[in-house]
Amino acid sequence: MQVKTAGTSLLVTTSWDDGHPLDLRVGALLEKHGLSGTFYVPCTNSEGRPVMRSTEITQLARQFEIGGHTRDHVTVTDLAPYLAANQILANKRWLEDLLGQEICGFAYVRGRHNSNVRRLVDKAGFRYARTVKNLMSAPGSDRLQVPTTIQFFAHPSSVRIRNFVRKGPTPQRAAVLAALLGAGRLSTRCSRAAEACLRLGGHFHLWGHSWELDEHDLWGELDCLFRRLRELDASFVTNATWCAGIAKSGEAQSAGRRG
Repeated sequence: MQVKTAGTSLLVTTSWDDGHPLDLRVGALLEKHGLSGTFYVPCTNSEGRPVMRSTEITQLARQFEIGGHTRDHVTVTDLAPYLAANQILANKRWLEDLLGQEICGFAYVRGRHNSNVRRLVDKAGFRYARTVKNLMSAPGSDRLQVPTTIQFFAHPSSVRIRNFVRKGPTPQRAAVLAALLGAGRLSTRCSRAAEACLRLGGHFHLWGHSWELDEHDLWGELDCLFRRLRELDASFVTNATWCAGIAKSGEAQSAGRRG
């Protein structure tokens, strides 16, 4: 078990999927508390939810990282390889043309991916890709399978336990799960999970959907959690910074194999 030593701090990142216009409200809360964030934005949403206008994406990009999330917000594991490649690459190119900068991160829609999809993401030029594997207190060693700690949503305990078992029980994940299963408000339980991460791998990755926050009236809870995170011995980064070490390690390994 990797345990933090005295005097070291927690590294915190937050990421938000689907590019909904309410992402601007998340951005305002992050700015209020001095936190960083990464927003994964599709060009459109085939499920019918609105996506930010180009001017809104540009506004958000002035302060936060923007990442790819497919052209039409579709699960690419269900597509033929050439269609999946188009969904991934077209989204990257559209965002880069819009913002005039490299888009280095990608989030798998619904977290679904396989070896072929990861290869396509890598070929498109993304430096890292985020999954939805949770209860993790470290970013791992695979830049194309970056895990998270918590989705900001009040999942029933049974759902969290099933996910823990299905995704591979470990002592570190058990400690984070225990914090989430305790009593208290969602913000309190998430704060306890961040404290567990401080003692363990030293990384806390919160993710969610702004439209979900609105549907379930979680804005006050998110505000409270952000305030609690500021009270911890923490540093706040984007996912690109969070994953930079993984990407460099992967590049070194690739260079070694080519040599």
